[in-house]
Amino acid sequence: MTPPIILDRLHIEASSRSRAETGYTIRAGHKRRWLDHDLPLPLFHKLLDDIAATAEIRFHGWGDPLANPDILAMLAAAKKHRARVTLVTDAGRFNDEHANALVRDGIDAIIFPIAGLTEDTNFRRRGASLFSMTAAIDRLRTVQAVHQSALPEIAVRYTLTRSGLARELDGLPEFLAGLGIAAAAIRPLSYATSPETEYDALVPDDQEAYDQLAGRLRRLAADAAARGIRLDSRLVHGGQTCFRCPDTPGGALFVAADGGVSPCPLRNVPLADPAAYRFHGRDLPFPRDVRGNLHAASLSDIWNDPAYREFRYLHDTNIPPEGCAGCWRSFLATI
Repeated sequence: MTPPIILDRLHIEASSRSRAETGYTIRAGHKRRWLDHDLPLPLFHKLLDDIAATAEIRFHGWGDPLANPDILAMLAAAKKHRARVTLVTDAGRFNDEHANALVRDGIDAIIFPIAGLTEDTNFRRRGASLFSMTAAIDRLRTVQAVHQSALPEIAVRYTLTRSGLARELDGLPEFLAGLGIAAAAIRPLSYATSPETEYDALVPDDQEAYDQLAGRLRRLAADAAARGIRLDSRLVHGGQTCFRCPDTPGGALFVAADGGVSPCPLRNVPLADPAAYRFHGRDLPFPRDVRGNLHAASLSDIWNDPAYREFRYLHDTNIPPEGCAGCWRSFLATI
């Protein structure tokens, strides 16, 4: 008897399409060889049918989920699956229809990724508009007020760059408080898509540098907490000796917009080979690990493949499988 599929998190890349033409995103660094796809709605329904239970369904990937014309139907179906549903979007396509649907269907959270606290800095670093985000928040708050709903929770993920560390990090709690944001995550720009953007990557060179930055982030979290803001920070720590992937592929998976199933988003970037990124002064190829495609096989067949089961077992026991050893994400430490 085939065991049921029970997940902690299901990452769904509803669309790999993105508007980012500049900044530090992978799409901006490799736009000439980017592969645009939208996940078909029938394939998404088939996927949900194969999953017995999942704690969270997160619509996130290498593009903007709102680029998929069926995204609202996908969000509604995910919510009916009795999972926590989270949407991550840069808000460039967000409109009144989206706001009404998110509140109506009880979507749990929406996360806006930013990399700057002004329109200029955010656009240069992310290729996205900060004005679009603030307009989306206003739309959501208006609909929430009409329906007296606290959902979705509105959160921000801030990409910390070297220039942001020098010029704006201390102002982040006040910025979040001004928008009424109660939860935020800080993630460093740990890799670069080209030598030209590498100067803004933020990887501590040694233990002393790590301790100094970690201390600053802890003080920032205390400042945010005093304003009623939950701040979750992570930082690459090159001295970590215990392998542990933050994506927990033992109980999670990533479904790309082309139907490919991978252990994590980093292992299925929609790029034509060859493609590489820079981490700590080295050029590294993007890993490619696609365990199967839902256009050709069921999730049950892919998930229960013996090689994939062994891969997950190794992660569950904190043993780096081939291809995962040395991955920069395993060096992310929670501050």
